[in-house]
Amino acid sequence: MINNERIAAYIDLMDKGNTELLDRLERQAKADHVPIIRKSTQSLLKFLLAFAKPTGILEVGAAVGFSALLMSEYGPPGCHITTIEKDGERIIQARENIKRAGKEEWITLVEGDAAKVLKGLRESYDMIFMDAAKGQYPIFKPDVLRILKPGGLL
Repeated sequence: MINNERIAAYIDLMDKGNTELLDRLERQAKADHVPIIRKSTQSLLKFLLAFAKPTGILEVGAAVGFSALLMSEYGPPGCHITTIEKDGERIIQARENIKRAGKEEWITLVEGDAAKVLKGLRESYDMIFMDAAKGQYPIFKPDVLRILKPGGLL
């Protein structure tokens, strides 16, 4: 979360908005009380994607797939996103949203508890986006640092 209002306003000024599908998903998530990233975080992610041009991204906490779809839309061509989710209802919604966007080739949804899934990952990532229960981050940290490429973004 970006706490400084001036920084958030500056980042938001650079953002040109989202696709119609992402806007629709955002409205639906809000109506369903599903937490998704705020506008300023969306803007920051778009900036980081344009700046770092990661080809491999791991997202911890897919929810309904909004962030993964945003990163797929605004990331560099050929970028692949692996996203982890454990909630059964949200997994169903995320799969539907990824399919609706036609991004099945670029987004892999892994079902399961992130602490267990992370331990089994052997691939390394240019960027890791942590968007799960904040209290779990200390548990995730050793594995996240193990699979983050040198110079990667966390």
